[in-house]
Amino acid sequence: VAETGPAPSLPWPAAPAEGALAGEGIGMLGATPQQQPQPTASVAKVMTALTVLETKPLQEGDQGPAVAVTDADVTEFRQAVSQNQSTVPVQAGEQLTEYQALQAVLVPSANNVAALVARWAFGSVDAAVAHMNERARQLGMASTRFVDASGFSPQTVSTPADLVRLGRVAMRQPVLAAIVKQPQATLPVAGTVRNVNAVLGQQGISGIKTGNSDTQGGAFMFSAPFPLPGGGSVLLVGVVMGLPTLDAALQASIKLVAAASAGLRPRTLLHAGDVVARYMTPWGTSAPVRVASDVPIALWPGIPARLSTTMRLVIPPAQRGRQVGTLTVTGGGVPQQLRLVLGESLGGPPWYWRPLRPPPRVPPGWWLPF
Repeated sequence: VAETGPAPSLPWPAAPAEGALAGEGIGMLGATPQQQPQPTASVAKVMTALTVLETKPLQEGDQGPAVAVTDADVTEFRQAVSQNQSTVPVQAGEQLTEYQALQAVLVPSANNVAALVARWAFGSVDAAVAHMNERARQLGMASTRFVDASGFSPQTVSTPADLVRLGRVAMRQPVLAAIVKQPQATLPVAGTVRNVNAVLGQQGISGIKTGNSDTQGGAFMFSAPFPLPGGGSVLLVGVVMGLPTLDAALQASIKLVAAASAGLRPRTLLHAGDVVARYMTPWGTSAPVRVASDVPIALWPGIPARLSTTMRLVIPPAQRGRQVGTLTVTGGGVPQQLRLVLGESLGGPPWYWRPLRPPPRVPPGWWLPF
């Protein structure tokens, strides 16, 4: 199943800025050509948070174990302040929960807490960085290299296409996805801290992470849900890098989300009760096979959605509503597996059918019990 016509033109930022945009469950919707690695700035913290959560998992609603703040962490905080880095205050003896530490990393974008929680999870920042690079390799981020946990180093580099891969995986992590859409957080010493993502909620933007520095310009990894018919949504994930300012990056994301939302085509591919197959019996009766629920999708011109069915052997009699197979939808925004059910009851053979059947062929040397 495909949407015909040319793909919409997306409003990419002017070179040397770069960008990429994907629809979860659809694929890459577009990207600027010939992307070159450039500094990620604080967008790198998404990988820090993801690898911490994969190593020290949290359930939604849990605070997790304590992360103790040491004298060395306070010294690092003061050094970061002297370098005009993005920080939140910490005190020796302070106890952050793992959840609060991740909030500090992702909401106000604290470089010092990115290093602190990386050491806590992996034993050292170097070990954390090695893990981050291995995870990037697993995700196919061939143009990405991490040298620190915060992205402050200009040697931590990536491309928008690589970072879109990261963003899609990160937003499947429920705790991370919940944190990045918070407008503010409350921390033990720092108190209330605000999200540096100034366009949160605009054009549906639900995250993910800003990046900014005087030398590296503005970058933004962003997400926004595109609603599907009957509920549900397709998550758009994009990245822009190399813009003159953070505000320019934020505004570029709004334009890209608006254009992509206008280009996506919501469809209800099948409605509950639609017939997709029929079961036929050897004695000539049949029953329709119906899809049990609606099949909502979103199509992007040139990127098809595919349907496949898996049917079960049915030996009559079988009652109406019995599940007899599965319809699998790939592409179209949301991978779906839907029940296929009998639309009518399927009765057994009539009394006269078996006597009229020809005798079974039996290979020489075989016998059948009667």
